[in-house]
Amino acid sequence: MFQKQSYSLHKYRNLLKPFMIVACDGYIVDCLGPYKATTSDAEIMTNLFSEGSALRSYFRENDIFILDRGFRDSISFLEGCGYKPYMPESLIEGEHQLTTAQANRSRCVTICRWVVEAVNGHFKRDFKLFRQEYFHRSLPHMMQNFQIAVALLNRFGVRFVDNIYATEILEIIRQQMNLENNLANMVEAQNMNRRTSYFQSITANRNNILYFPILEMRDLILFALGTYQIRQARSYYGEHVRFHGGYRIEVCSEQFHSSEYDLRGSTNGTTLIRGRIKSRHVTRRQYYVYILLENNIPGRTGITEYCCSCLVGRRIVGCCAHVMTLVWYLGWARHQQHISAPAEFLDGVIVREDDEE
Repeated sequence: MFQKQSYSLHKYRNLLKPFMIVACDGYIVDCLGPYKATTSDAEIMTNLFSEGSALRSYFRENDIFILDRGFRDSISFLEGCGYKPYMPESLIEGEHQLTTAQANRSRCVTICRWVVEAVNGHFKRDFKLFRQEYFHRSLPHMMQNFQIAVALLNRFGVRFVDNIYATEILEIIRQQMNLENNLANMVEAQNMNRRTSYFQSITANRNNILYFPILEMRDLILFALGTYQIRQARSYYGEHVRFHGGYRIEVCSEQFHSSEYDLRGSTNGTTLIRGRIKSRHVTRRQYYVYILLENNIPGRTGITEYCCSCLVGRRIVGCCAHVMTLVWYLGWARHQQHISAPAEFLDGVIVREDDEE
């Protein structure tokens, strides 16, 4: 019975689930459990906040809950309790991409919720006991050990503080939250993903993209509203340079009517480029990235609009990792003296079939 209750169909392994409530500064308010692997997060939340529970007397009306999609079945229940739950948006049935509004709201949630993931990571980082599997005979003490670790992190752990660019990031979010991604609308209307006549290939590893603005690291952080996408961009860069020789960058060779789609920037002084970035999850899948540049405008303000064909590619509050990969390389990395791909020492571990041929 224990084997059945502790087997997770999501992780494909046996596990038990501690349940933590984490504040915005990384302080762990409470740690409960452990729960069965077969119990969903939504079910745990519903039981914890049932009528007359201790948590109901602790939290107040209009308190905000930042959740992930695993809590979607408890959202209406929490709203009925007087709380304000937020979670990343899910795809509408039949669609393959989030709308601009959905993608923007999702980014606002993940900007706040990364604290939960960081706190979870501290357990494996700081305590060797939680980096390995538990033996059956030690399982009765697992939760006690976990609660001791929680107390140590609360007492001696470093509290999270706002990013030094927090004020500017919030201002950017307020300005762009309710805007529409007009470039994505144009790409979809003209079916550009399937058209090759619009674009001419250029060489991305040479200095022949003179109109792309030179960016500083501060510009990249404000463009992505954080550093997560910037770290991913380096990994995408490493994959393309190692196995594909570089990016395939194309420039639009035909005039398009920007006023028809309300594109930002001057009509006569813009350049549209397109890149193809391979997915890090599915080998045969690639995403089309479009970036509209206003010529002769320095800094990140020269990038007027952008979009991608990935799930969150319509986002304009920040950007996806595929857009950041091109912006990071064309605006910053190619102007550095040396950019190394991550974990190059692992390239020779596995024998590649194309090398054998």
